[in-house]
Amino acid sequence: MPRPAAAALVLLFLSLAGQSSAGVILNTLQGYDDKEPGWSGHLDGLFSASGGNTDRIAAEAGGRTQYRGEHHRWRLQINGGYQESDGVETARNVVIHLRHNRELGGRWSSVSFVQVQHNPFQRLRSRWLTGIGPRFDLARDEGGVVSVGAIPMLEVERLENETGHVARGRMSVFLHVAHRLSATTRLDAVVFWQPLFSDITAARTVGNLTLAVDVTGSVELKVGAAVEDNARPPVGVLRTDWSTFTGLGVRF
Repeated sequence: MPRPAAAALVLLFLSLAGQSSAGVILNTLQGYDDKEPGWSGHLDGLFSASGGNTDRIAAEAGGRTQYRGEHHRWRLQINGGYQESDGVETARNVVIHLRHNRELGGRWSSVSFVQVQHNPFQRLRSRWLTGIGPRFDLARDEGGVVSVGAIPMLEVERLENETGHVARGRMSVFLHVAHRLSATTRLDAVVFWQPLFSDITAARTVGNLTLAVDVTGSVELKVGAAVEDNARPPVGVLRTDWSTFTGLGVRF
């Protein structure tokens, strides 16, 4: 990409960053394009601020590091977001996710993970998830991957203004599509459907769509949208959260 065009894109996307929402809805499957064994990583971030008649700041930051062996892969992802308007906090969310995959032969792999989330605006003091299950690649080549999976998991929630915790079982069913549109552009989409074992209508649905464009070297521009729908949210919490995001990413 010519340098003037790259600079113009940077300015455009950074100007759009002020429209982003500091609501972290994590795509835990993104980034499976690393082919070489060993360590790799990725950092993302955005920041916007305004002052005068309206004082507002918004920030999101995240990163993932991965170790890939001959037949297995470890990945750690951490994402956080914060926003305030006129000195009042309006968003705060932190997600930490540790995942292991092992190739089982053919198109099959195992998936095991543990995740913790904190979001006081969903009344979540903490939500722990852990599970293990299979993943199957419907298609995989140099251009991308289409995979599905079904993972039984244990969920433990602690809510604001409530004592104790609630433990329950969920199934996490996912569809992941990653495709390289060109030498410099990649599209990544994932949908999770997570019903309770005890009541299939009490489900969470999470979707994430990301478009990444290489600017130069290891720097990329990222734009996308995410949504989370909880059919049975805690009392006082809206059913659906959504966010858009725009920012810069750095691969290492």
